[in-house]
Amino acid sequence: MVFYMWYLLENYESDPEVRYLVDNTELYFLPCINPDGYVFNETTEPDGGGMWRKNFRDNDDGSTGVDLNRNYGFQWGFDDEGSSPNPGSSTYRGTEAFSEPETQAVRAFCQAHEFIVALNYHTYGDLLIYPWGYSDSPTSDAPIFNALAKVMTLQNDYLSVTGSETVGYVVNGDSDAWIYV
Repeated sequence: MVFYMWYLLENYESDPEVRYLVDNTELYFLPCINPDGYVFNETTEPDGGGMWRKNFRDNDDGSTGVDLNRNYGFQWGFDDEGSSPNPGSSTYRGTEAFSEPETQAVRAFCQAHEFIVALNYHTYGDLLIYPWGYSDSPTSDAPIFNALAKVMTLQNDYLSVTGSETVGYVVNGDSDAWIYV
């Protein structure tokens, strides 16, 4: 995402398509939703590879953190396959949907705007995962997602399918669909 932002900035003057895009759309970038986890990974693994995924909430049981990627409202706690109710788990979803200040801030930001398209960039891989996160069942919009995914991955060769087909599991309470609820 940061490289895309740089691309827009560096090519605004010379590329008519970039200029048109910037001049005629509203683009918002939230480059880091989990600053706690980001700083921890940067500190403990400065050359990359840090896999801490949770924030640093004190869970009052000796464990630390909530996986913010499991703390959004859509299908939060759907099952224990795509998130965990156990605070010690790396995929702990929190006590309730939007229990964390980070996901509350994202929700408030999204509610303050009428987005037509929202993309969730994740730091794990060259993947384009489309809904549903909690299930591999196709949505009614699956043909649209398939067509968009083909265009969006044409030049980068990202793998674009469902969660189980990319990372090997489903996720409930993720950010990709909560806004539509």
